[in-house]
This record gives sequence, C-alpha cells and structure tokens, in this order.
Amino acid sequence: MVDSDILLLAIVNMAEGVKNLIGDKGAKAVLRDAGRQSGPKLLESLIGHFPEVLPKEEALRRACIILEDLGFAKKIERADSEVRIEEDIFTDAITNGNLIESPVIYFFAGLIEGFVSFMSDEKITLVPESVEKGRIIYKYA
Repeated sequence: MVDSDILLLAIVNMAEGVKNLIGDKGAKAVLRDAGRQSGPKLLESLIGHFPEVLPKEEALRRACIILEDLGFAKKIERADSEVRIEEDIFTDAITNGNLIESPVIYFFAGLIEGFVSFMSDEKITLVPESVEKGRIIYKYA
C-alpha cells in the first residue's frame, strides 16, 4: 500500500509537471476542472446518490464539513463570502515558490466546487485570496 504522504507529494509534483507542460493558466484550469470532476465522483463513492437538492450555501457548508472529516484539513469553514482552511494537506507539500500560484491550490478549489455541485443545482467558483503554509482563504460569490 502506498503511504498517503507519498501519494500527496506525487499529486503536488504532478500538478507542477502539468504547469511546466502547458503553462500556468492552463494548469490552473485543468487542475480546477479535475477537482470539479473528481469531487462528485468521490462523494458518490462515499455516500451514493444524494437524496435532496440543497441551496448553494448549505451545500458549501456541508462540503466543508465532509472535506474536514475526510482529512483534507484540520478546519474548513465558510464565513462572509470566504472559505477559510486551516492546516490543509496541500500547502505543506508545495515546495516551489509562490504558494498561491501552485495549480494544486486550484485543484482543491475545484474539489470544493465539485462537492457543492453534487449537492446543489447551483455552481460556485472559489478564487484563492491568500495562501500560506497551513492556511488557504478562498473568496466566492
């Protein structure tokens, strides 16, 4: 069995490899879409068909709780048009330069967006506002 820390490093390095291959903007778009696509599939594999359609804000609140319970971060909460993430798994694994420019930050945003789309008929777009080791803040509208 592969160690989860090794797998995480592989994902972060894969994201950087995509950036080197297709450029910064392309990598961010591809990784965000990968998160949007994998989020609903992950939730469906965990809980099956979602029995109800939730309003966007409630879907986001539940997405934060589920991602926190799955271990993506110690704390994920929604407040004032922001998603605040503390002690996440991704930022410590990023070793190259400016954290906010890492495509894996966009993968995480896409994952949250995918969770919301699975539970709601509404879409949401998260934009990284602040990223540092152990802390991410996304804005959304």
